[in-house]
Amino acid sequence: MGRITVFSSDGCTYCRQVRAALAARDIPYTDINISHFPNKRADMLALTDRYTVPQVFFNEKHIGGADETIQLLSEWDEELKGGSKTPKDRYVETIESEAGPYDTRLATPTGPPAIQYMNLTVNRPKEITEVNGKHFTTLQLMKELIKKMPRGDLSTFGFGVVYYNSFVGSEAVTALMEIFGIESRDEAIQLGMKLQRKHFIEHATKGDHTFGDNRHYFRLHPFNTPSVLNSLRAWTQNSNDEPINVIFLLSRLWGKLEALHITAEGLVDHSTLRNDDFYWKFEDDVCELQKVSMKDMDVNTKTAFLINLYNLMVKYAFVKLGIPSTDLLRLSFYENVCVNIGGTDFSLNDLEHGILRANSRAPYKMLKQFALGDSARKKLALEKIDPRIHFALNCGAKGCPAVKRYTVEALDEELRLAAMAFCEQETSVSVDEKNNTLGLSKIFNWYMTDFAGSKNELPSKIVQYLRGEKKEKLERMIQTGKVNVKFLEYDWSTNDCNYLMFSKSSLKSFPSNMYRIEG
Repeated sequence: MGRITVFSSDGCTYCRQVRAALAARDIPYTDINISHFPNKRADMLALTDRYTVPQVFFNEKHIGGADETIQLLSEWDEELKGGSKTPKDRYVETIESEAGPYDTRLATPTGPPAIQYMNLTVNRPKEITEVNGKHFTTLQLMKELIKKMPRGDLSTFGFGVVYYNSFVGSEAVTALMEIFGIESRDEAIQLGMKLQRKHFIEHATKGDHTFGDNRHYFRLHPFNTPSVLNSLRAWTQNSNDEPINVIFLLSRLWGKLEALHITAEGLVDHSTLRNDDFYWKFEDDVCELQKVSMKDMDVNTKTAFLINLYNLMVKYAFVKLGIPSTDLLRLSFYENVCVNIGGTDFSLNDLEHGILRANSRAPYKMLKQFALGDSARKKLALEKIDPRIHFALNCGAKGCPAVKRYTVEALDEELRLAAMAFCEQETSVSVDEKNNTLGLSKIFNWYMTDFAGSKNELPSKIVQYLRGEKKEKLERMIQTGKVNVKFLEYDWSTNDCNYLMFSKSSLKSFPSNMYRIEG
């Protein structure tokens, strides 16, 4: 019996789109995940001469990647429009009814997957807080407070300073009595002080005022630093797991979230994702990064950790704070959106330009990422730049490299494959031998100094990441000395829908749809 085979990998947006397109038409398929079975990558390469995923086969016929497959399915839709047959019927007649596939390289993998997720699982005791005879986990209690505590934008008379998402102590005392069935204000004050000690409640203004039946301003912890992504709560336990495993667990949870909220078009629906219980679990779990230290990481560990972290935090930030729509907003987004690692806040630019790029200047900036006096964070910077990180980092746009899972043990090979996969795409590197033109992704322009000393040196540096006919063409062009380098338009669009729009105000106060709990 014939079948459709999809070679895919974890975290691949375009793989999700293909799977969603097939599922929307009720067409079955066999998925071969090369993240779980890396030995199948060689089979895929031998069959397709491509490093990128997805690669789709209708029996033994290679259809191509996501674009080609979705285009073919759309043609089926058009051809069958108005008739009684469906795309599923077309599949049964033309694919399932045939014998095969017989090529052993298309066989489904046997044996256990290379990724054993259960080995990464760490049993962490849940911290329980008792309130008026009831017991709450930290997440349960924080959600209850977010849902029911008053909050508004308060200002101090005469100073013009606005304290977003705040409340005054006396209002909070009344609210705590109503929420938890407390009869006296004194008991509610004691509860508020307990919540302040446990960092559920923070003082909003300068100074260190104790919670009470007063006019001081307070906030719930997650509203105190809205620009810091992992700030739902203060993580009080030690992180005993390996840092890379913490990221793998978080990435796996986020992948599950995205898979549950994929539209028929293969887009991630942010509006439904934000209301999923798994999203709240992620909000809680990601706070563990507050206890993860980078101080003693070797180069490979730090590189793999930060690539995986960066790619995950961009997705998380898009959902939580919104997607920037202009160049100026993108500059603000990557410079100001932060993640707390080991008790220190790092912006997305800090992770990329400060640490991974050995404390270099970000594009369009005059100064290095970490200032002279920032000695603590400068010590974390890598000593030299591996330009291949640019084939691994994903800023959330379609023009970025695909998101993959990077490990400490196989990092060099994984970066080599990422480079080959990115550069084999025509939207990243195009070679026009007839017109002596080398078209390059804007990434090579923004980070030119990481790859070469000048624009003229780029062709000889990039050829190492090519293979086959494309490499042969560029080598001939280099030999003749006639290579005209041009930079291609960058695609800033995303694979998301129903998302929030990022603005600079998002860094001061969460967008109105964030942290809205129904029920």
